[in-house]
Amino acid sequence: MQASSAKPLPPARRVALEALFRCLMNRQDIQAALDAALAGGLDDPRDHGLATELCYGYLRLKGRIEYVLSRFLKDPGKLTPKMRLAMGVAAYEILFLDKIPAYASVDWAVEFSKSKPGARLAGLFNAVLRRVSELGDSAHDPDFFRRDASLPEFLSRWYSCPQWLVDLWWREYGEKTATDYLEAQIRPPALGFNLFGHPEADELYAEIASWPELIDIEGMSFALPAGTGFEGEPNPPISRQSFAARQAVEALDPETWTGPVWDACAGRGGKTRILLEKGLDVFASDPHKGRLAALSRELPGIETFAANAAEAVPPRVPGTVLLDLPCSGLGVLSRRPDTKWKRRPADLGDLTLLQREILENALAQIRPGGLIAVITCTLNPEENQELVARFIKDHPEVRVKREWTTPSDSVLNEFFYAASLAVE
Repeated sequence: MQASSAKPLPPARRVALEALFRCLMNRQDIQAALDAALAGGLDDPRDHGLATELCYGYLRLKGRIEYVLSRFLKDPGKLTPKMRLAMGVAAYEILFLDKIPAYASVDWAVEFSKSKPGARLAGLFNAVLRRVSELGDSAHDPDFFRRDASLPEFLSRWYSCPQWLVDLWWREYGEKTATDYLEAQIRPPALGFNLFGHPEADELYAEIASWPELIDIEGMSFALPAGTGFEGEPNPPISRQSFAARQAVEALDPETWTGPVWDACAGRGGKTRILLEKGLDVFASDPHKGRLAALSRELPGIETFAANAAEAVPPRVPGTVLLDLPCSGLGVLSRRPDTKWKRRPADLGDLTLLQREILENALAQIRPGGLIAVITCTLNPEENQELVARFIKDHPEVRVKREWTTPSDSVLNEFFYAASLAVE
């Protein structure tokens, strides 16, 4: 991404800009884009941490940053995407990273602006970013973002969220719950992990369970505050897993499920791991062979097969089908903040069609008297409660046994929907 400039970009900024450009312009997932950008290597672990912070922090607060910059830029559209991105990342540093001096952020961004020959952007970058640095506390005052704004416009600016999504949550969930969701998605998620299968699980469990900052424990899973670090990561590494996802599985009483359990949208096996921890007979599938390969490395010996859950015929007749349905991901924006800048309202309808196809196939494959467990990580009733209600209406032999959603005030900052459907 970087062209020649008076000074080379500092390593963390170079990686962050490359990853963000791949993410926003080439529509890669941010973690995949960051992994690719990091492949060249960063010698200092602090640079790795800063690059990660810049990517995720900027994406969470991109809307707020762009509004701040718009106060000092007459025509932001005249800047190329790369230049707008560099100015935005530098502004993020100035506004939200207290340990980096403002002059350092201005300096690297001004130098980067010189990489576009003949554009004469150095003066503009210097002037705008210095104005941003002079804002002080006003840049963190909601009133700064209310200027000439309706309530929906203010909410979109302050919570750095597309207008259509603010409107959806306000309409479907009401002011209090929608505000909880908006607050959560601009914060980093809790750190979650599962020790099951780790060779040092017992020792690690005893140690981590005593940490005063611990948020919660469920089985072999833990939740810790975002940003918690480990001194000397165990080898092999601890398996990261959303604790809110664990709660969604637990809400459906998996100890009562009849085997075998077909984890039909298994991904890398996070929920498969939970079911194995509970002693269930599990086999797994996913359409992505790379994810299945990762699952097999993490959980050797598990029966897997590559298949689309909307069409697959499993090798064994399941007593329970677990469907971690593909969804719009609007409940985990704290962990995947690029999603809110890529999703469009039209995407939601396409996803519900796919979800319905998967549900229909699960019903066709399950044995009589079985159970279909449905989980999504989105905040959109059309993909959650309404999806299940339409399915039940069309299939009298199916009834809802339980429905659950993550409480809107959860400190985990991630939100899931779960339902168990009994098949007669």
